[in-house]
Amino acid sequence: MIKGVLMMERAKVIIHMYVSIDGTIDGPYDGLETTKVSGDFYDRQIFQMSDANANGATTVAMYAATGHPDLSQYDSSDLDYQDWVPDGLKSGTWDVSFDRHGRCGWTRNYFDYGGHKSHAIEVVTRQAPLAYLAFLQSMKIPYIVCGDQDIDLEQALVKLKRYFGIATLAVCGGGIINGAFLKAGLVDQISLVMAPYVSGDPQKKRAFNTFGQFVDQQFSIQNVEKLSDGGVHLLFQRVD
Repeated sequence: MIKGVLMMERAKVIIHMYVSIDGTIDGPYDGLETTKVSGDFYDRQIFQMSDANANGATTVAMYAATGHPDLSQYDSSDLDYQDWVPDGLKSGTWDVSFDRHGRCGWTRNYFDYGGHKSHAIEVVTRQAPLAYLAFLQSMKIPYIVCGDQDIDLEQALVKLKRYFGIATLAVCGGGIINGAFLKAGLVDQISLVMAPYVSGDPQKKRAFNTFGQFVDQQFSIQNVEKLSDGGVHLLFQRVD
């Protein structure tokens, strides 16, 4: 019963990744002319299947929030660890950063990706400096506080739906945040767009990193779509 109530209250989670045949992410195959069809398909699917895309802080800092704000400039004397959502804030799509330490250096309050300007949302813990929260307020970037040391992912999903109306969240990596959702039992579907290449590099990151923990969850294939560049889209549904 509790699980059913939470499913109604929280955002649905789809892990959505662009991978090689051998399961690596961000390999040299990404961006080739011969993978353009599958790469573009991956980007379109983010916005077709979800209301928001989400990433871990490392990925966000690499691609969306590359700045280095001087937090000493921000007065946090009146702040505590309370959620902050500006009144009347609306966006067609959202970009959610799971950033427990508060280290993403936003230079604007949205991420321009795939033809969409997705307004940023920060999910932080009480490890984030209060000055960082003051910085986010100055950028008009809403934030939700979910946990003391580690992010309470279930609480975050409830708040994302309650505050922003996010019914479906596409979690797009990296492997650590994907693995965290998997270990928490919060992955409803897995969407893999597979490029027609083998990476062959054992040092490249994979779609899931559970730090060696076997997660006993079964998923069933729901749809297979062949793409014209030789890639394929695989959609799996969790089996309860």
